[in-house]
Amino acid sequence: MNSPQLLANGVKELNIQVDEKQLELLWQYVQLLQKWNQTYNLTAIEDTNEIISKHIFDSLSVVKYLKGKNIIDVGSGAGLPGIPLAVVCRDKQFTLLDSKAKKTRFIQQVIIDLRLKNAQAIHLRTEDYSSDEQVRKEFSTIVSRAFVSSDKLFTICSPLLKHLDSNGYIIFMLGKQKHLEVLPKSYTIMGIHSIKIPHLEAQRHIAIVKKRAHKI
Repeated sequence: MNSPQLLANGVKELNIQVDEKQLELLWQYVQLLQKWNQTYNLTAIEDTNEIISKHIFDSLSVVKYLKGKNIIDVGSGAGLPGIPLAVVCRDKQFTLLDSKAKKTRFIQQVIIDLRLKNAQAIHLRTEDYSSDEQVRKEFSTIVSRAFVSSDKLFTICSPLLKHLDSNGYIIFMLGKQKHLEVLPKSYTIMGIHSIKIPHLEAQRHIAIVKKRAHKI
């Protein structure tokens, strides 16, 4: 099985409906990631099929848990999970936030090359997000993939969390970890889910966190 076939089969296993153009864009992203990785050191994974399983499929595993229209990918790095999600979720808008200039330059180039109208890259520290009047807005989902542990994220991202709408979700992509650290009292865990990633033996888990309703 060649890599494009592996990609197509895995997306199907994840029960995600895509057309040929979307599959082509996902494959193009894999190729861009490999090309830029030679000089930008974007990922330690170099094998094509491993990139597909450990990055693309892993990113797409949260599709059914995304809530609302406006999604922010915190600590996006090489555009993961934001770019794959933007490719398959055309009806949602994605903001990809990262503090490293070389990575946001890569993300921006990917957005241009793939002609993604529903994604934007922002080079900014998470803790400075609220102070930038040009970019801030309200989000329905915050997603974090291997950025920082949940306790640190709530500290670093406290300004950003102010932009999570009252019914919004935070999705932590935990990898092998099956639990979260202690959360602030104003948040509650809605569930921790075990995720099966196609062509990947390692366990993956995601946690869904929500703001607690204010008592009247």
